[in-house]
Amino acid sequence: MSGRVWFGLLFLLFGLGFLMHQADILDFKQVLSTWWPFIVIIIGIVQLVNRTYSSPVTGWLFILVGGLFLANQWVDMNLAAFIWPLLLIFIGLVIIFTKKDREQTAHTGSDLSSFALFSGAEIKSQSQAFEGGAVTTVFGGAEIDLREAKLAEKGATVDLTAVFGGTSLIVPEDMHVEVSGIPIFGGWEDKTRTKKSDEQLATLKLNCLAVFGGVEIKN
Repeated sequence: MSGRVWFGLLFLLFGLGFLMHQADILDFKQVLSTWWPFIVIIIGIVQLVNRTYSSPVTGWLFILVGGLFLANQWVDMNLAAFIWPLLLIFIGLVIIFTKKDREQTAHTGSDLSSFALFSGAEIKSQSQAFEGGAVTTVFGGAEIDLREAKLAEKGATVDLTAVFGGTSLIVPEDMHVEVSGIPIFGGWEDKTRTKKSDEQLATLKLNCLAVFGGVEIKN
């Protein structure tokens, strides 16, 4: 399941919860105040599941924080006081053992899936039959390079979702791009230049959802 779907389900869950609260069917505020750490843990799990082309550090960080807050409700100890020291230790270990120069992640398959939450992804596709996929950034960023990729005969469709984040998509000049989508306090910019050719150009369809974020398409 793509990060875009998870993000939509999260909004749907909160909307239904508050709707039931207003209808006096469920005390959603009480449920939320007790079980909200599970939401943090689920976000971490989603990040790990969808981390094909992004770092797992953020996922484990969310699971750690959510787990501590959840345990704090079951154990007669102030575990919350240990969260900041543990976070500092965790971040320090990440800084020490993470390579300074991040290399582009190679992609050769027909489908592309990337989910970046409070992190970044840099992907260079060399697929010879690219069919599309989904790229989601939430408080993060992604750079997708398709200049060495070839589209499938039927073309390709990519869902680009940027929520308080940004995505940059680089395409070759012999690739025709069609952009559509929904801007919500955000937007996208198509800077591509199409090289004229006697042959019919393959078409890359982009479905953009920009929520306080942006998408840039360029050569």
